[in-house]
Amino acid sequence: MEKIDLAVVFYEKEIDILALLVKSIELHCESSLIDKIYFINNAVNPSQCREAFEKTVLPLFENFKEAICLVDAISLGINHKDEANPYIAQQALKLSISALSDKEHYLVLDAENHFIRKLKRDDLFSESGKPISHLQIHGGYLKTCLKESCSYFDVDVDPDKAVLPTVTPYLMITSLVKELLKEVEKREGNGIYELISKNDKITEFLLYFSYLTYRGGIEHFYSLETKPYATLFTKWPESEGDIKRVLESTKQDNVWMFSVHSKRFSQLKVNEIDFIASLWVERGLFESVDGAKKFIEKQINASSSMPPVLLNAAGDGKVVEGRNKRLFIANDSNEVIKQHRGERLLNDSQIKAWRRVIETRHAFCTVKGVSYRLMIVPDAHAVHKDELPQLDKVNAERPIDQITSALYDRSYISYPLVELIDAAKRGESYHPVDSHYTAYGAYVCYKRIMQDLRVNIPILKDDDVELITKRGSGDLGEKFSPHRVADYTECVVKQGNAKKIWNNGVTNRGHMSVWVNPNSSLPTCVLFTDSYGWKIQRFLAESFSKLFIIHSPLLEHDAIDILKPNVVLSLMAERFLIYTPKDIFDKSALQFAHEKGGDIKSYEEILTVSNISI
Repeated sequence: MEKIDLAVVFYEKEIDILALLVKSIELHCESSLIDKIYFINNAVNPSQCREAFEKTVLPLFENFKEAICLVDAISLGINHKDEANPYIAQQALKLSISALSDKEHYLVLDAENHFIRKLKRDDLFSESGKPISHLQIHGGYLKTCLKESCSYFDVDVDPDKAVLPTVTPYLMITSLVKELLKEVEKREGNGIYELISKNDKITEFLLYFSYLTYRGGIEHFYSLETKPYATLFTKWPESEGDIKRVLESTKQDNVWMFSVHSKRFSQLKVNEIDFIASLWVERGLFESVDGAKKFIEKQINASSSMPPVLLNAAGDGKVVEGRNKRLFIANDSNEVIKQHRGERLLNDSQIKAWRRVIETRHAFCTVKGVSYRLMIVPDAHAVHKDELPQLDKVNAERPIDQITSALYDRSYISYPLVELIDAAKRGESYHPVDSHYTAYGAYVCYKRIMQDLRVNIPILKDDDVELITKRGSGDLGEKFSPHRVADYTECVVKQGNAKKIWNNGVTNRGHMSVWVNPNSSLPTCVLFTDSYGWKIQRFLAESFSKLFIIHSPLLEHDAIDILKPNVVLSLMAERFLIYTPKDIFDKSALQFAHEKGGDIKSYEEILTVSNISI
């Protein structure tokens, strides 16, 4: 009977976890079913990875020693010396493997996959001889990818209905993959890697599904049965019930593969570690529970080590130096570089929570006749992406994209990335050695948010401000000894009318202050903000008769009810989007102010203070 090939794409950090896969292949696969086993070396340093594979992994093979084929990615058109993106490369390689196989089918695996019982032919093929797959519904970002992938072959698919999966193990029909690749080359004049690089919302398996649909429909090619694997992804399952259900599913006769993603090991609870260790011993992968737990502990230590892209961290380890000596936040609790690499995304519940927060805020303000606007201030990593080597050739979805894509109405959210990039041609919109924008960058954001309000309010013009080049350090530069300094662009209002008449003396969250403008005919505004509000308030104060500053990520209803502004603005840094504010339940600015001391006033008292004439 026809055999299949196995194909595993891996890179240098996965050598240890590959050992578990190899054990499972030796124990649970039969030579009567498996022909070749292709290991595709997708490492940035392929020679070093090859050496590690040959030293650590290859000796583990006995039954399949003659079946092993170690192939460098460059053999399949991926050249890491040309700075190929490893993430996109592994997607392209899973399809390009078809060029190596002379079998009708090949089974794609990832390094973290491992067999947990004997693999039988009827696990892979139905009685009619069709390969077996299953259906699942894709939400969030994957739904967007499904739409984009189906759009490529112009097939009409309901994105809310179940389609083929997006994860391994994945049994591919070799001839159809080859035809897909030829079709891509015909349309693009380039290969699959270039296509995914150009449109990162196309993924390898969803494009394959799209092509099958284009060729007549998945039922024509696959027999659809139940899911044969159990997987603990990086972020899913989350609830105790879902985690237990996934782990318990490994006891089912139809489940022949288990996977734990590398970043999941550090999240495992004691009872989960006990379950997995016992499972591995029961299925012959380890001789003892202690041995299995030591393996898990090793993976936890490996996953907590500093990722390669951040090895040039300097100062206190929370900074990386980019090109032209520009400094960027790194290794922070927000994982900002991972956000910009598409490796730190929001899950479905977080996306839905953000949509509810934004839409509820807008509705609350609308009912009260208040104009509302949320501005997300782009990270320097986005504005100066070309100066950060870790983001070279990265065009990944980020939390800001997830949130805006989920909104039914985006008309009250501003993200001035284009404006800040353009502004950088005239001056430094971001301080080269500070994590924040400059006053010039704040002015650019001020103009954008005022224009987006679409309210008849006077806006400062370029003639009303003056740009001044200064030299100094910033919060990132001060992490070095001696301090790093750089030129930056200051922006001042030439003839400002507004004055700050009061602040409560509190630093950061809980800070409050009041600006008053002699022109009492102007509307009033409340600005809920983080540290990005410091430099923008000078400009906002010129457009309002009263400007109330509240350092809080929340939309605080009490403040709006008492201060009764005409306009409410929320301002926050992009990197904080991974935390969804809870406007009703989180601690208010007044509570923080009371805890921190200082000149504490109620909102009623603050309103009274604002009535002082200047």
